[in-house]
Amino acid sequence: MVQEESMTRSLPSVSVVVPNLNQGHFLEEALLSIISQPNLDIRIAVMDAGSTDGSLSIIKKYEQHITHWRSHPDNGQAAAINEGVKILPPSDYVCWLNADDTYLEHGLIKMVEYLEINKQCAAVYSQAYITDSNNHILSEYPTVNFSVKQLSRSCIICQPATLIRQSAWENSNGINASLHMCMDYDLWWRLLKQGEIGYLDVFTACSRDHEGTKTRNNKEQHYKEAFNLLKKHNGYVPWSWCMSRVIETQIERRNIFSKIGIKLKAAYYFLGFKYIK
Repeated sequence: MVQEESMTRSLPSVSVVVPNLNQGHFLEEALLSIISQPNLDIRIAVMDAGSTDGSLSIIKKYEQHITHWRSHPDNGQAAAINEGVKILPPSDYVCWLNADDTYLEHGLIKMVEYLEINKQCAAVYSQAYITDSNNHILSEYPTVNFSVKQLSRSCIICQPATLIRQSAWENSNGINASLHMCMDYDLWWRLLKQGEIGYLDVFTACSRDHEGTKTRNNKEQHYKEAFNLLKKHNGYVPWSWCMSRVIETQIERRNIFSKIGIKLKAAYYFLGFKYIK
């Protein structure tokens, strides 16, 4: 028994926080994808915001694998993630997995191995699939090799496929809990002050796209937050973001007249966020 405990302590440790609110139909799959990761000392915190579906029965089913869990209304996803990291024992690495996302087999250990080798990196991200409610692969998330220019043009980082060095997390003060849509995008910018962000060209996780996702149902709020963050971290909002905002939130028909409208509205956003403080 003493020998087993010694071996566990020698493994790289990872804190995984799982924020959840009424995602019981996905939660079990998320937990199993964490528990099944090999060769790691994994500490799991499930931060349930007072679910009224079957989430609690699933949490209790896997309670022996969970370091900490609670269930009550909270101050939102970002605050819950920060709370979970603080309440878990200090680890080598930190991440969070939303209850509707999953890790691929060996996905977490691959990211750990990358950071074990690349000590200059504050965090790493990798390739990810986008899946539907039934876990069927819809597409690949559009990740590319990291550069500040690429990060400014679009969110090239798929959050489930990320891992952060705990020291970098602590020095960055975790997630900005005042944000509700782009807390991860803001974190990537702030982590750049702690070290490099590495890119691992393998698939490690799945991000689920379904009718209940915050991003799908709050596109305008998502873009407002993203634009303010880009103005803060990048100095201005790139044209690509302005075009995407118009296409996804305002223009429905695709004809020659709507194309003109798209560019005019995008120009309004671009000039406004470039020159207005």
